Amino acid sequence: MNVEEIKQAISELSPEELAQFREWFEEFENKRANIPSVEEQLTRLRGSLNSKGILKAFLEEKKREKEL
Repeated sequence: MNVEEIKQAISELSPEELAQFREWFEEFENKRANIPSVEEQLTRLRGSLNSKGILKAFLEEKKREKEL
């Protein structure tokens, strides 16, 4: 499969499939670049901020961002 065929296949995806593809591709790129996923970063953050109240405020802010 060449790049043009890949582009064509991607352009034919439904919105739901495109969202799944984006998620997969982001994970793929992060693994290749050895960048921790958002989940891994949050896990580390939770550990370092546990019982400090900062984590709760951060998570609430992130939730509000997603709602916008």
